[in-house]
Amino acid sequence: MAEQPVFHGGDIDSASREFGIPVEDWLDLSTGINPDGYPLPSVPESCYRQLPNEYTEGLLEAAQNYYGAKHVVAAAGSQRLIQCIPAMREPCRVALPDVGYQEHAYHWQQQGHEVIFYSGFSIEQLDQWITDGKVDCVVVINPNNPTALSVPVEYLGRWQKALALRAGWLIVDEAFADVEQKNSFAPFSHLPGVCVLRSIGKFFGLAGLRLGFALCDELFAERLQLVLGAWAVNGPAQYIARKALLDLAWQNHTRQLLLHNSQWMVQQWQQAFSDGLLGQFTNPLFVSCCFSFPMAQKIFYNMARQGVLLRFWPLPDKARALLRSGLIAGDNEISRERFVQALGIAVNGLKQHV
Repeated sequence: MAEQPVFHGGDIDSASREFGIPVEDWLDLSTGINPDGYPLPSVPESCYRQLPNEYTEGLLEAAQNYYGAKHVVAAAGSQRLIQCIPAMREPCRVALPDVGYQEHAYHWQQQGHEVIFYSGFSIEQLDQWITDGKVDCVVVINPNNPTALSVPVEYLGRWQKALALRAGWLIVDEAFADVEQKNSFAPFSHLPGVCVLRSIGKFFGLAGLRLGFALCDELFAERLQLVLGAWAVNGPAQYIARKALLDLAWQNHTRQLLLHNSQWMVQQWQQAFSDGLLGQFTNPLFVSCCFSFPMAQKIFYNMARQGVLLRFWPLPDKARALLRSGLIAGDNEISRERFVQALGIAVNGLKQHV
């Protein structure tokens, strides 16, 4: 399922070549990155001139406070952690969602683990597997990307206990958990075999910093730090991220702004596709709309021909697909008008094919 390198959103260069539209002319909604990201502070020259040791302690302390975690390991993006973790144990049986960020499956398979997929729309199957001892490690994307579905923390706690009895791991990817944190497992990340992944890229809109965190038990943290080695995160990234993690006023304002902007995006899709929309899955950073596979494909191409890039996500039943749309900044009226116009043209394009 993941034998080839994984395709990601945000690949404007490929879209530009395919549709003949210059890179600068695209409205890129194919990622879940906050378009109203954290304002960049002035970075001291010492961040560039010195090794980053000076800022590491302050960054980790800020992350511990922000996430409510006891042990924190910083890396060059949560992607780097996703790559490293499967190599930290001998091949075993790993459960992953059949719909979700595909880099997880790719790297577990690359390290020789047996990967089995549970339904991304239901937790009953996974719950039974863990109860029956059929898996050694479990990866949960919480909330899921792209379905936005979230596993209650009560289930995560029960699974941790069951897995820990046989030295198993519970990996919880919380890249999209910053706005609505009720099911975050970060406060329990010190428990045996737990590793919670968090990212600065999505909520803070700082994807280019390449900074993420592993919140985990003490032994797991020590082993992971050895794998990452010295100076895993550059100085400027550490300096900027620390300020962002400490800026409570900006965080509170941005959570409200994202909720407002995501609701606007939900309404546009509902109004444009009152017929044919099979369901919506909403996270404060993206909106996923479910259509029949052929309809989703037509909408995707109709939008792309107008320079609006979405994320096309086929579902396992092969009969349906999700179109995931990121958000548009609340004060960007030009882009909002362009998006609404593109949706109208996409609807008309569907009618012409009926």
